[in-house]
Parts: sequence; structure tokens; C-alpha cells
Amino acid sequence: MTIISWVYNFLVLLPVVFIDESGTLPDPKDKVIILAALITARPEELPKLFKGLQKKGQKSKTNEIKFYSAGEKTKVIFFERLAREKLDLFLLTVEKMGRKIPDTPRHFALLSWILLRDVLTFRPQTAEVFFDRHFAVNNDLKKFNETLSSLLQKRLVLKHVDSKKDPRINAADMAASATLAFRTGRQPRFYEMLRPKIVSDKNLNWAQVKQEFFANKKLA
Repeated sequence: MTIISWVYNFLVLLPVVFIDESGTLPDPKDKVIILAALITARPEELPKLFKGLQKKGQKSKTNEIKFYSAGEKTKVIFFERLAREKLDLFLLTVEKMGRKIPDTPRHFALLSWILLRDVLTFRPQTAEVFFDRHFAVNNDLKKFNETLSSLLQKRLVLKHVDSKKDPRINAADMAASATLAFRTGRQPRFYEMLRPKIVSDKNLNWAQVKQEFFANKKLA
């Protein structure tokens, strides 16, 4: 094996993280918000999870599916495929304690940091992290990146993508939504299908998140 091919294989096999959330911070109807991080060294395999799952006649250019609009059979097929993939899942559930919490770059960066802290302990060689584009305004994305990078104290490539254009992030969305359905008691089946892939499933309330917030001087 040449040096060039060795370097190529090494880089290709570095783990990549995809993060999405289910539930929202500001909506008081959402009792919890879930963040899911899906880690894989083979991100090119993720689009295959959605192959053939679109509704007949659907003309979308992507294979994106949504947990709450997909049929039971579609979800079973998807989660069975996901369970066969070589990947790891890290989950964060935050109980909002009945609060309407502003959806700011700093708040979302804090939640992402709490999740990524565990991910990087398990996969310290992670180089890239993909987020479903959470903020529409570029300045908000910049503030989010700066805050998260400061908290992590680690150089990572942070990318914000549209799940309709990059269906790989859709897998994290499905995992987050399945966890939300489980936490709210609506549909536990698909979370149970995910369970063998779950490395960490952390539960905090908003008061504990605020403790993390004030304990870190970089956010003061």
C-alpha cells in the first residue's frame, strides 16, 4: 500500500457525525427536546437507508422521509435497515420543565456541546459534524459555530445542511423523532429497534442545562 492510499483510507474511515433534533425549545407544547447524534465511518451508506421508501408518485428529488408522516411499514423497513448498519447513536433528552425557552444560537450550541462532549469521548478522532440547518440567518449560524467551537476547545469542521439536499442528516432526524415518540409514550416500538445502536442516552432537565451553562466561564 502506498503512502497516498494509506492516507486516503485513514481519512475516509474517520468518523463523521450527523446531528438533528426533534421537538423545539420555544413551543410550550413540546415537553422535551431531543438531540440525536449519529456517528459513522461510512457516511456514503446512509442514503441507501431511504431507497425505495418514497410514496408512489412522489416527485421529490430526494429520498427524505419524516417520522410522523411516514407509514408504519415504511418506518419498520427504515429502522430494520438502520439496525444493520455499522453506526453509533448518542441521544440527549432535555425536559423543558414547562418553560418557553428562546431558540438562540447560544442555547442550541450549549445543547449540542453537551451531546458532542460524550461523542468526542467515544470517538475523539471525529473531524466533521453535520447539522440540519437550524438557523436561517447566516449571522446566527456564525454565532452558533463560534460558541460551540469555544465550548468544545477542539477544532472540528461544522457544516449546516438541508436534509432535502443531503439525506444523510435525515437518518439522525428519524432517530431523534423515534426517541421523542418513545419519551412521550406515543410510539415506543421504533426506539426499541434503535436500542442496540445506542451508546449514550442522557436525560437532563433545563435547570441542569443551565448549571452547565453557568459552570462554563466561556458562556458567562
